[in-house]
Amino acid sequence: MELCKEFKAMSLNEGRERLTEKFELDFQESLPQYLDDIDRVIKCSVSSVVTNYDTSDSKLTIHGKSIICLTYMNKDKCTFSNIFEEEFTKSIDIDTGDFASFADIRLETKYSNFRLINQRRIDVHTSLCAEICVYRKNIGKCLCECKNAFTRQISFPCLIDKTSGVCSAEFDETFSISGTGSQIKNIINSYSICYLEDTKIIKDKMLVKLKVEISVLYVSDDNNIEKCSNSFSLSKIVDVTDCDEEDKALVNAEISSIYIKSRADDNNILNEIELVGTVAISYKISAITEHNFITDSYMPHYNTDVSKEKVLIKRSPVYYYDDRSDELIFDSEKNIIEVIDLKPSIESCTIRDSLVKLSVGLSFLFYDDTSQLCYYEKSAEISFKLSDTACEGEGTANIISYDFVIKSADKIALRLNYSYSAYLFDRQSIEYLSDIEVSGEKNNSNAPELTLYFANENEDIWDIAKNFSTDMSLIMEENNLSSQITQNKMVLLVPGM
Repeated sequence: MELCKEFKAMSLNEGRERLTEKFELDFQESLPQYLDDIDRVIKCSVSSVVTNYDTSDSKLTIHGKSIICLTYMNKDKCTFSNIFEEEFTKSIDIDTGDFASFADIRLETKYSNFRLINQRRIDVHTSLCAEICVYRKNIGKCLCECKNAFTRQISFPCLIDKTSGVCSAEFDETFSISGTGSQIKNIINSYSICYLEDTKIIKDKMLVKLKVEISVLYVSDDNNIEKCSNSFSLSKIVDVTDCDEEDKALVNAEISSIYIKSRADDNNILNEIELVGTVAISYKISAITEHNFITDSYMPHYNTDVSKEKVLIKRSPVYYYDDRSDELIFDSEKNIIEVIDLKPSIESCTIRDSLVKLSVGLSFLFYDDTSQLCYYEKSAEISFKLSDTACEGEGTANIISYDFVIKSADKIALRLNYSYSAYLFDRQSIEYLSDIEVSGEKNNSNAPELTLYFANENEDIWDIAKNFSTDMSLIMEENNLSSQITQNKMVLLVPGM
């Protein structure tokens, strides 16, 4: 018997492999010749970002960059600083099989420390944790219609992950320090924050608007420590495939490279700051779409063979977006007399059982009660529920603004205003029909026109109809049933076909 069948291509990206990879990096840095020797290290901080990745055979290779910021004093108690940049790669084994479509990589710095080797060399150690989801394209086919057979179909919204990637946006800015009449003797520290202001998706393109805020500490020509700040806008158009205006993006932006130097103005006064750098932008674009799957099929009077496949989906997704404000208390081992410069950061965003957890880092330079310049760096956690139902999820958070107050000699309160975007969903494996074939005709010539069947509670009328090779709608009509599931034990009249 010839079957009238229609198929559709399965074009879902499945997150088939989830990995947590912890690794450590060691760097050896030497001061440039124009800087004085180190007498005391005030600050040595490390931040790392993913700048690219590639997949080949059974390997995922992460390409990244670490920025090492050093602030120190020489033997004459003068303060200096330098920024080192180091590139790194990390290869990770992934399952063999279908070629990976893309990977979603979240990198977090767990800790970093340093060791002073001599007055001109410092060894730096940092520990990183990469949360990775490898996506592979389901390239099979799915049966979507068979006019000769009865088919059972389910339909529900799914979260479709379309693509993920990393790109960069470069900046080159110059600004003047405040009009105090002083000049820049040397730069001793810098902080940079990248704010995500807007994301807009159009057909096959995404526009990302950013604001970069830079603060620079410098020693003036009268040997005072001064601070100057500047902010500027930055935008990047990213080429993406198969994306539409209704899609949404989870975006993170971090400074991946920065070079800061002082320079003279037109009057040959050293009162300008030149910034050159790069922002690494990581993104994942997803959409909520309705999907149909045929999960079972049969033909009255014929034996059939069905082929089935499985697909892992994110079912019944809900998108959340909002702004929040939270206060965090950070304890210091030293008394804080005056904060010179401060920067918060959102280090990671994870969602488990509908609970969002943000790791918030805080670093600042301050004077203690001995008038010594010190450095503080710690992390704290913010958590909040999106739903009372325990669901899986993924999301991102970005700082909008912040302020702080010294609560006591050893405590500082950080007030953080931030936005978050998140999806909640149920991860489920769906078994669907990829094909159906007739294997022979049933010998049911002696089948009765009407059969008594003693149904149990919670039996499915579809299964009963399939077992008796009849139409489910005939059973429901004959027994005046409004539900496809039996509510209790009952006797059913099963009409034949």
